[in-house]
Amino acid sequence: MLGKIGTQTVLTFMLLIHLLAPTGIAANRVPGIKNFGKTAYGAASQNWGVAAGKDDLMYFANHNGLLEFDGTNWQLHRLPNETIIRAVFTENDSIIYTSGYREMGFWKRDNTGRLFYNSLNPKIQHLFSKNEEFWNITSLRNEIYFHSFNRLFIYKHDTIVPVDLPGFTNTMHRVGNQILIAVKDQGIFTIENDQPKLYISDPFFKDKTIRFLLPYKDNQLMIGTASHGIAVWDGQTIREWNPEWTAYFAENELNRAHLSKNGELILGTIVDGIMIFDRHGKFLSQVGVSTGLQNNTVLGIATDPFNNIWLALDSGIDFVSSAPPTGLVFETIPNIGAVYSAAIYQKKLYLGTNQGLFEKDLSDSTTTYRMLPGTQGQIWDCRVIGNQLLAGHNAGTFSVSNGEAIQISRNSGGFAIRQDAKNGDRLIQCTYSNLVTYTKENGKIGCSHLINGFYDLIRFVEIDHLGNIWASHMHRGIYQLQLDDEWENVIHQKYYGEGSVFGKDHSLHVFKVENRIVFTTEEKLFTYDDLNDTIIPYTLLNDRLGKNAACHRIIEAPNHHYWLISSESIVLCRITASKVEIIQSYPNTVFSNHALVDGFENIYPVSETRAILCLEDGIAWLDAAARDSVQTIRYHSPQLRELQLFDNRNEPTFLMPKNKYLKVDYGKNNIQLRCSFPHFTDAPIFYQAWLKGIDAEWSPKTESPVFRFDRLPAGTYELQVKAVDLWNNESQPYLLTLEILPPWYQTRLVRFGYLVLLVILILGVRALGIRQTQRKEQAEHEKREQELIRLRNEKLNAEIAHKSRELANSTMSILKKNEFLLDLKRIVAEQKEQLGSRYPDKYYLHLTDKIEQNISSHDDWQLFETNFEQAHEQFLKKIKDDYPDLTGKDLRLCAYLRMNLSSKEIAPLLGISVRGVENHRYRLRRKMGMEHDDTLIDLILKY
Repeated sequence: MLGKIGTQTVLTFMLLIHLLAPTGIAANRVPGIKNFGKTAYGAASQNWGVAAGKDDLMYFANHNGLLEFDGTNWQLHRLPNETIIRAVFTENDSIIYTSGYREMGFWKRDNTGRLFYNSLNPKIQHLFSKNEEFWNITSLRNEIYFHSFNRLFIYKHDTIVPVDLPGFTNTMHRVGNQILIAVKDQGIFTIENDQPKLYISDPFFKDKTIRFLLPYKDNQLMIGTASHGIAVWDGQTIREWNPEWTAYFAENELNRAHLSKNGELILGTIVDGIMIFDRHGKFLSQVGVSTGLQNNTVLGIATDPFNNIWLALDSGIDFVSSAPPTGLVFETIPNIGAVYSAAIYQKKLYLGTNQGLFEKDLSDSTTTYRMLPGTQGQIWDCRVIGNQLLAGHNAGTFSVSNGEAIQISRNSGGFAIRQDAKNGDRLIQCTYSNLVTYTKENGKIGCSHLINGFYDLIRFVEIDHLGNIWASHMHRGIYQLQLDDEWENVIHQKYYGEGSVFGKDHSLHVFKVENRIVFTTEEKLFTYDDLNDTIIPYTLLNDRLGKNAACHRIIEAPNHHYWLISSESIVLCRITASKVEIIQSYPNTVFSNHALVDGFENIYPVSETRAILCLEDGIAWLDAAARDSVQTIRYHSPQLRELQLFDNRNEPTFLMPKNKYLKVDYGKNNIQLRCSFPHFTDAPIFYQAWLKGIDAEWSPKTESPVFRFDRLPAGTYELQVKAVDLWNNESQPYLLTLEILPPWYQTRLVRFGYLVLLVILILGVRALGIRQTQRKEQAEHEKREQELIRLRNEKLNAEIAHKSRELANSTMSILKKNEFLLDLKRIVAEQKEQLGSRYPDKYYLHLTDKIEQNISSHDDWQLFETNFEQAHEQFLKKIKDDYPDLTGKDLRLCAYLRMNLSSKEIAPLLGISVRGVENHRYRLRRKMGMEHDDTLIDLILKY
């Protein structure tokens, strides 16, 4: 007996066997596993059953309700009474039947694609026992059978028929065209005419718990027991199936079984996960906690359309991929650090990390990685040369054999070591500061001496067929070195950097391809032209490699194969003098969760197409010859799971298009859709969308299959959604044509109304235009009239200004004349006073009378009044009308005040003193009824 299978290293060991011994070794099939915990699917931990839907979805009987998984999204559908679901079964018409504690019914989708529950309890609930619980569901001839421990309920023609069973049963299965029920201690019964009928009776059933009944080859029946193994009934006798496994089955307690479409038998246990056998009973593999399951207690088993295995577990849900190895398997190795180099030597795997050199025995699957004593620190390079493994260390170089590391050099930082093409017993190594030579004597490699004349930090070193040493600096440039015959001194060196053909001095490295020196620049490849002693672009490789020529590291594999590492991908190609063939390309997205060591990416070739990739958290096993089964993604397309239309208030409307054409009202032109891609794999799937007519290209890749498009203008658009895997393989697109109907104000009827309104508007505009033309002509006429008035006013203002100047001049003339006369009158009075009687009175009086007449000349006032009235139109008339009691002298004072003359200036005009003017002004205020605070000038200026 094989015994209990499974350790933590089974997966790695099986893959190593596949990589290292491709022929002659039988290996267990260890598929990929993906775990879903309660946090992932959002329900209870315990799951009682699983079924693959006819709609390519998976359904699970969960402690909290019905779980639905479409490949990307989980949805929990609770029962109205929120009881537990024990069983789930899918029928051809896409109806999902579920049952549990005192509950049975079915789920069906409405026209929006959402599941709704229909309980069958109202038809039969009155017959339920107090603790009736339904554990199994199956169908036969459009009849649905619900099984509890003591009864069956048959749902047919919208009615339910109860069937009492002859004893305790814990299993019911459909086998061929029969419903078979195992009754404890009695045997197996079938159902005929809605009644149980004994089908198999045998002492075998005594004290045995039957867990499953399955069809077996040649119309035989497979009978699985909990603790007594598996038997087969051939119609007459019962015999033991796979006797060497009976003890294992009994020890781990069989609980469930499932036959896949390809005939594989999947057995679920209570203690040790699942066992897989082929149709002939040959063991294929065991999957349990030790190989990736969350829990070993299997409560339900089903296979999907791709023959993947789904397990309902006592804690969680697990997916077990049926796909063959994809050529890429990650091995996460805890507690060893970042892996910089790898090598296989003496049937052991060696990993050089930043913590030390680790080894693992490949011939024993139970071993783990261990650090070789004395190798603690940074390991840069592991290389098998002849029958010796050399490890370049931060503190020097070690020779490894039989699990022991012996230091053979103390030159710090052994980056790379190469053999001389002309003399295989001589090697050169680049380090932190020196070039070091090694020699091989009696098959053993030992350190010889340092090379004089060159000291620098070199990362890679190569030797061409002429003996030139090509050294690439860790950070800056390439050196060409020529050594003396003894390899002791550098006799010539040349530097290639920014001023060289490379055009830069950074990101330059040197490697060999087909014995030819090749330089990588992360842009294109260069090579050494030895005939002209110059470096030239490697046109042949650049053209044939395409974008892969932008690599930064080249690693040689057997038989003309080379691994190219770039910032975008890792590529294996075969290069000969006449041909370049791309074998396999691994996009860097594949390693998104397992990063390469940045700047120190490395691959160890195991064979032509197989290799070990160094990672920060372990290694990856690459098999470029394996055909990637995930490429079947190309033959499938995403499915629309949910579509919502949102109005301007963000209120949703659910619907499901009946075909690939959807008309949408403009008021609901915000669209959100959720897709799924039930091409179940253990690898992540990404989604992209493209709304042609709106978007210029595909949207960025996202793990969420939900896309929303807001405020779509009226028009017709083609929506495409595709799935993309890590390898950039693309699915067929899901296509949906969207027609956003125009808003109501853009409909034909409204457009006709718009036309009528437009005609009316044109006529109205025409009438308005005519009216505006008339108004314009009238305005122009008025403008001309206003211009004439303006010119006339300007003329009048000019005349007024002229009159004002004449008034001012005449006033000044009168003022000066009166001042002169007053002065003359004063002089005559003084003379009269001095001469007395000597100046005759008649002469004096005659002279003063003449002076008085000229001071108060009526002609002067007439002239002033005329000019004043012309300058200040109607002033005297208006003030006379308002104050009729004013005398002529009062009016003259008002006129002088209107001209803003002072009392001193007014006195000569009135022929009185300044004191007299003030007294006159006072009397004038009284006549005009002015208050004490009122100003006479302000009142007069108002006129």
